[in-house]
Amino acid sequence: MTSKRSDWEMLKQWEAEGLVRLVYFDESGFEKSTPLTYSYVRQGQQHRIVKPHRCGRRISLLGFWQPGRRFEYGMVVGGFNSDRYLSLMLWQAERANTHWQATGQITVIVQDGASFHCSKIVQACWQQWQEMG
Repeated sequence: MTSKRSDWEMLKQWEAEGLVRLVYFDESGFEKSTPLTYSYVRQGQQHRIVKPHRCGRRISLLGFWQPGRRFEYGMVVGGFNSDRYLSLMLWQAERANTHWQATGQITVIVQDGASFHCSKIVQACWQQWQEMG
């Protein structure tokens, strides 16, 4: 964990010096119906919130955030897998390549260790993305 923190601190320093562009990446999901956050109950009765049956599938977002500059995302009904992740990462690699060609600044995408981030099909693309900037 200490190594990861020191790597992140180094990346932040490089960003401050203009050597790299940091983009943070994460997934979030939402239900189509929102649960009640509060309710009223008669005094002396047990408080109960009945959870409605799910009305359909979950909505998932993969977001790319560059603080103070931009936020871009991909959205799907259901969840993300390696194939969906790959299409979004290719889109970001193309944007990184355009940025690199214009500025000479490489883009570093910071992400967590979700299983589809590290699948074999994704690992096969790492070299290509690095070459794109």
